[in-house]
Amino acid sequence: MTKDPFIGAIAGIFFFLGREISQTEYRNIEASPSKLRKDMSVFGGFNPKYWTIKAILADLTIPSLLVITIAIILQKL
Repeated sequence: MTKDPFIGAIAGIFFFLGREISQTEYRNIEASPSKLRKDMSVFGGFNPKYWTIKAILADLTIPSLLVITIAIILQKL
């Protein structure tokens, strides 16, 4: 489709971000008294209270850095 590897890197980063937002929503639901999705706010996945260091580093930052590194390597080929 495109010869620019950074397009794929950006798509990968958004995939990782979306996955982490949904996992944060589940942590938010588990923390609520009723444990029901209907009691969570619309922006529940963006609540910094439910983001963990592991989620930020291991599940978002490191994979994002990897896809950017791969895009840089492919750009030089």
